[in-house]
Amino acid sequence: MARSAGHFCVCLQWALALATSVDRLPAMAQKQSSLRVALGALSSRDYRRFAMSLWLTSMGVQLLQTAIFWQVYVLTGSALLLGFTGLARAVPHMILSMVGGVLADRLDRVRLIQAGQIGNAVLVVALAYLTFTGQVEVWHLYVVTFLNAAFTALTQPARTALIPALIEPGRLVNAIALNATIGQFAQIAGPALAGVAIAKLDLGPVYLINGALYIAAMLSITGIRVPLARPQAEDSPWRSFMEGLDFVRTKPVILSLLLLDVAATFFGSYRALLPVFAESLGVGATGFGLLSAAPGIGALLGATLMLSLGDVAYKGLYTVFGVLAYCVALVALAISPWFTLALVASALLGTTNSVQMIPRNTVILTISPNALRGRVESFRSMLAGGAPPLGYLLSGVLAAALTPALALVIGAVACASMVGGISLWSRELRDKTLGSNVPEVLAADA
Repeated sequence: MARSAGHFCVCLQWALALATSVDRLPAMAQKQSSLRVALGALSSRDYRRFAMSLWLTSMGVQLLQTAIFWQVYVLTGSALLLGFTGLARAVPHMILSMVGGVLADRLDRVRLIQAGQIGNAVLVVALAYLTFTGQVEVWHLYVVTFLNAAFTALTQPARTALIPALIEPGRLVNAIALNATIGQFAQIAGPALAGVAIAKLDLGPVYLINGALYIAAMLSITGIRVPLARPQAEDSPWRSFMEGLDFVRTKPVILSLLLLDVAATFFGSYRALLPVFAESLGVGATGFGLLSAAPGIGALLGATLMLSLGDVAYKGLYTVFGVLAYCVALVALAISPWFTLALVASALLGTTNSVQMIPRNTVILTISPNALRGRVESFRSMLAGGAPPLGYLLSGVLAAALTPALALVIGAVACASMVGGISLWSRELRDKTLGSNVPEVLAADA
């Protein structure tokens, strides 16, 4: 288990080391040129530090979520109570993401991120203690989920808003795709590692590993220096918040893109039901870990595809059709009678999610000025962080009332219907040049 985690870290370190010399490689072949393009953002020292921190944080998130899902199911055996972990995660995102956006545009973004990582480390070590001593109860898991989501909600806007300041103009699409790739590596390694660790070592060691990852992530971004996007002194936090809200209102395409993501993450939520599917397929904790990791493998393939395509045209249509394909994969997971087929369907969920997520986030960051990016990102973070956990609750309620398979099918149909309505309403989503003016926008922000 430890050797597997070490292999993943070594692979990422090799990629980061390769990036330091990417700009010195001679253009001797098309393959070399493609590699330079794919790793372009990693030529920045600060972005490399950011990427390592993101990798470690993402691993911690995946370990914690997988372990808590399994522990709730072991303690209760209830799909409904699994769904309530979603409510515990959604509430902080819905309330605190806006606060995080204001903080991201008023404070040092790096220090804000580090504070959240320290808070999460303390949190999971406390959970490890409760688990080792046999005192853990379901409400403890809900509280940890709530507080973990609160730290994430307060820091995620700063994390995303920081990216354009770490790279050269024109490499934003590349950086977002690399972020997705790093996140998907974590989705592969994290749940798989958690499943094996739970089976071999039990839950307590998983939480200790999780705490170590958060501390390492905090240390990784030490030394990053970026200019602060401070508001004018007379701006109150409330006025600062309203300024961000007013900007989003003037850009209805941002709302359309966010609603497309909500359609997938709320109606198309499936992760809270994976322990139930694993149990029904007879594969236990290890199979649950593999089912949780499969979307990461698929998402990695999707991110690789988007990296190879570069700054694509019709980003809005990529988002629309990516979500529709996601709905098809969701139905495939629901009706899969075999574990292998369920793994394939889970992987396709990750692939289609990457295809829609990368162009969507690129557009939002591109059309948002630097001084407002934290607050704009807070709206995205509120929905991206709140909708999936609320989807866990919805899928849990439907699964308890009907069946897990029927819950996913109903969610897929609702998702596809919402996407169809949004795509007909928003003409901007069909604009060929939407989100393609990265160099001009970043230059205007400088």
